[in-house]
Amino acid sequence: MPTSDRTIRVGTIDVTVRTSNRTTLAVKVTKSGSIIVHGPYSTTDADATALVERRRSWIYRQLTHLADAAPDNPLKELAPGARFDVLGRPHRLRVIPDETQGEPLVQQQSTPSGSWLHLRRSTMLKVDEARQTIINLYAETGREWLKDDQPQTIAYRLNPHLPATFSTRMRTNWTRNHPTRGLTLHWATAQLPPTLLHELIHRALGLHTVASNRDLSDALRTLWLGRLSAPTTTVDPRIHLNPAPTDRCPDCSAPPGTLHADRCDIARCAITGFQRAHCHPGNTCNTAWNGHIPGEPECTEYGFYCRPTPDGYEPCNADDPDAMHDFNRLYRDCRWNPATQRMTLPQRPAPQSPCGTEGHQQ
Repeated sequence: MPTSDRTIRVGTIDVTVRTSNRTTLAVKVTKSGSIIVHGPYSTTDADATALVERRRSWIYRQLTHLADAAPDNPLKELAPGARFDVLGRPHRLRVIPDETQGEPLVQQQSTPSGSWLHLRRSTMLKVDEARQTIINLYAETGREWLKDDQPQTIAYRLNPHLPATFSTRMRTNWTRNHPTRGLTLHWATAQLPPTLLHELIHRALGLHTVASNRDLSDALRTLWLGRLSAPTTTVDPRIHLNPAPTDRCPDCSAPPGTLHADRCDIARCAITGFQRAHCHPGNTCNTAWNGHIPGEPECTEYGFYCRPTPDGYEPCNADDPDAMHDFNRLYRDCRWNPATQRMTLPQRPAPQSPCGTEGHQQ
């Protein structure tokens, strides 16, 4: 009889059960990350599940080895608009004048225009310094994540008294679980979403799955590992991510006049006007890219501008040095109009006559 394949689910893992005239059970991890159980024709789903459960630690080691052995190691250009994922959240790089920012790198999260990494111009001009600064941010962010997530993380560890941390020195492994020094993670893994970070910790400790192994392996292969190139053009410190109307969307690369991709962080919901990522199902609330960051034309029309100072952002005029569109004020003071697909100023009530009745004659 020929071989026969079927797919079963073991936790969150898809496992192929391949039966033939062989007499023994065996499990294999392919180079593509697939898990195959080979067995006789009499092999049941329960038999295959039990084997995968018994060999879970070995399977995780093989998957981790595959991810370690073939990372893509992408090259990023150190220029405004470059994307850096932090704990799964996309951040765009913005170059800030030295006199308005004391720290080399400042993380700005959950602003109306998205999340940003504000890099001092002097740091940007030194590629090696910029690389180490960004790596240090990842390691520190990962340590803070572990600290905030400590009660849940402790439950994942074999010995809750051993430390868990992120290292900027690890070069060849994503994780290292030392019997007396605890668990150490590579700084680059702080780019992963928390669910995949949890899965990586589980894989390192040989515990049960909490997310898709294939998703984790694919994500590990595409992590940025520190390769940076200098900007190909001179960067004006006053210039931020304000694309020309003919440019594609900075996040999903949609051409002007076409709909954004489903999970684009620039796209706004047509119903609410807020960030559309993970919003309504399907394309019921999708919007088209028109060549401008959403809200930018309204800020220009209403005169909403601000500029960075050592004490934070302050309102300013459009022609002031370092002026940028004030999206926070736009979303605070205006309301979304689904009919016009714009943020609009609230209507002021019409003034009443002193007597409270119109047309009254003295």
